[in-house]
Formats: sequence, structure tokens, C-alpha cells
Amino acid sequence: MRRTAPALAAAVFLFCGCSKNEAAAGFSAAESGLYVTSEGTVTSASVETYDSSASYTEEELRASAEGYLTAFNGPNGAKAADGSQAKAAAVLKECSLADGTAKLLIEFADCAAYLRFLEEYPDEESEIQVKSLDILPVSEAVAKGYLTGGAFTTKKGKQTSADEVMKETKLFVTAVEGPALITTDGAIEYVSEGVTFTNNGRQVQTPDTGLSYIVFK
Repeated sequence: MRRTAPALAAAVFLFCGCSKNEAAAGFSAAESGLYVTSEGTVTSASVETYDSSASYTEEELRASAEGYLTAFNGPNGAKAADGSQAKAAAVLKECSLADGTAKLLIEFADCAAYLRFLEEYPDEESEIQVKSLDILPVSEAVAKGYLTGGAFTTKKGKQTSADEVMKETKLFVTAVEGPALITTDGAIEYVSEGVTFTNNGRQVQTPDTGLSYIVFK
């Protein structure tokens, strides 16, 4: 669906982000989706077409986005409880309008900040409708009751049991409810039922319903 740039500016705020190597270094979004890391951070990309004949500018889009983020971060966004400098919950990392495509990457400090942002700025038209999101080591996932039951599949199509996946204590898990195109900072090793591999196994698409698991290095 085509959107004008002003509509995109209003809708962009259901995305999130952060990367393992300083602000999603190496992550180049070609379409809307999420980038998750083993450190528990998430980068969200909003990539939309817009009417290139409109007079809306990149500077206006950036100003609109930064205004929303300033409001979201609040007065304590720049300081920790002890008065030291704190990392903001949400930071705009990229904003561009070019050749009929608008792109915004927003970096969030953690999954909790991302989910809080979704509550404050919902967008029912987005392809990403995440209801819950958690990123943690396999050992912690097992302790929380994740991964139990069901079958898992590798990108080569080989099936394995949940019991075998739960032994992979050096790996990490993204537990997500709701549809989203997801990229991980490490190679994806297993996915739960209903999750499909895309882009030669480098990304996955989660289904509309149920809790899905993405196990990665």
C-alpha cells in the first residue's frame, strides 16, 4: 500500500531498534522488519513507498520522528537515577526519502521499551503486529518455560525436537507473538512450527497467531 510521507511519519512509531555492534551496524533494511541481537536489543525498520511528487521533505520527516521520540523518552531520558548519562529508550538512527522510498530505523534500548512504544503509538495498518517479544539465552528460556513441546526446523528443512533444541545452551532465543519479518545478528539455527525462512535463511517470517521461537547463534 502506498502512503504519503506525512502518513508514514505518523505511522512509523511501531518500530524499534538497537544492535550488537553499535546501532545496528551492518544491518541494511530493504523492507519493514525487526533486527534482534543476542544482547537483547532490537532494531526496527520502517520502509515504505511515498508520493515523490509531494512537497514533504526529509527534514520534516526527521523532525516529526524526533518529536515523537522526545515525547516517548520523557524528561528522564537523558539521565540515569544516579544522575549519570543514560541511554535513551528510543533513538532515531536513520531517516531518508529517496526515489519514492522512505526509510526510518529506530533504536530501542530493549524489548520492554519497544513493547511500551507499541502501546503508546499503535499502527493497525502495519505488517508488524507484535504482541510480545523476548530475547534471551536458551538456558534462561528453558527456565521461563519457553521451547517446550512441538517440533523445530532448520533452514535446510530438517526437523528436530524441542528437547534437542533445549540442549543448545550456547544459543539464544527470540520468543515472539504476532507477525513480523525478523533478522538476527547471528545465524538462525532453528525455528518453531509456523515460522518460515526467507532470504536464503537469513530472515524469518513469524505467523499471525501463537508464540513463535527463533533460535540463533
